[in-house]
Amino acid sequence: MRLFKLDTCLKIISSAAILIMIIGCRQEPVNNYKNEIDSIGIVWVPDLREGIFEAELIPEGPDLILKGETDVQEAKDAVTGLLKQNGVDFIDSLQVLPDISVITEPWGLVNVSVCNIRLFSSYDSEMLTQALMGTPVKILKKEGGWYLIKTPDLYLGWVDSDAVETKSNGEYAEWKSSSRLFYTGKTGDIYADPAGLKVISDIVAGCIVEVTGNGQKLYEVKLPDNRKGFIPADKVIPFDQLSAETYLKADNLIATAESFMGIPYLWGGTSSKGFDCSGFTKTIYYLNGIILSRDASQQFQNGIRVRVRREALPDSLKQGDLLFFGSSRRGRARPTHVGMYIGDTEFIHCSGMVRINSLDSTRANFSRSRRDTFIGVRRIIGAPDGNGIQPVRDHSWYK
Repeated sequence: MRLFKLDTCLKIISSAAILIMIIGCRQEPVNNYKNEIDSIGIVWVPDLREGIFEAELIPEGPDLILKGETDVQEAKDAVTGLLKQNGVDFIDSLQVLPDISVITEPWGLVNVSVCNIRLFSSYDSEMLTQALMGTPVKILKKEGGWYLIKTPDLYLGWVDSDAVETKSNGEYAEWKSSSRLFYTGKTGDIYADPAGLKVISDIVAGCIVEVTGNGQKLYEVKLPDNRKGFIPADKVIPFDQLSAETYLKADNLIATAESFMGIPYLWGGTSSKGFDCSGFTKTIYYLNGIILSRDASQQFQNGIRVRVRREALPDSLKQGDLLFFGSSRRGRARPTHVGMYIGDTEFIHCSGMVRINSLDSTRANFSRSRRDTFIGVRRIIGAPDGNGIQPVRDHSWYK
């Protein structure tokens, strides 16, 4: 009996040692490649506001599983290539979004005047940003009655599925080749009849609708979900005429910005219903033909860098320049607020509401806190097109 127990114990000890060796062998690639996988993510998805990358190599029993998801095929290819190159035997479960077996219509058009985009798939989640009617979006995931989408400025977030009309690739291509109108009024209504007796939707500056007919005073239009209606002809321009060459001028930017005076601050707002600081500057430029990056910290990375000393601010600025405010840490600027210079020492921004302040300490509207936290200038007029500065009309999602 003792011999049996001793023999059994030896077998158990031997098995445990082998198991420890196996686990150790299996864990080694995980430990060795975590940094490399994370580095690949940083290269292909440097900003998680604009892309998805979650990948890890983990042991499950005798297998190594590459798990996670990304919306960048090149990122997945880089990870799997790394592992194969190093002879790692693994099961590939890294999903590239959208999963076409689930998302059969990968495109969508916003079909409400202003669509709220949230951090999570819940109405009580933080609002990150907004998108306007007629904005094309990529649909990456579905969760209950919510879609994870990406907007033309590459921003990610969750929206109520009722706010987006999904489109197949073919339907989306038809929309891009259709005749469309760009709404230029601050706010208005789309009517069910030419007499304007019944409203089918509100509409705000920057919304896009398709043209189905036109008269002298009204356009007949189609909304993304195929509702039909009428809007005043003097409140729209043909989308094809939304040229940055025509509209991206300092006078136009200032007129657009000042038309929103007094509109209240709204965290995540990028519409005439409410703005946050970067949502305000983004909207000013969008209504004049340019898509800027969403957040102040992102806008700070683009445009022509204007080197200027704080005490010499007005002398070095041009109308339309973006002014950034914040702090510096270890010599690195950290922007937390942005406004637009309108000339004569003044800038317009959304802080509590859309307002105008001055950099001149002798002015009644001088803002000491803004002057003291000034960290830099970016010039958009004259800057080359690229990521973060893209003409709306020529953006591949619109044409």
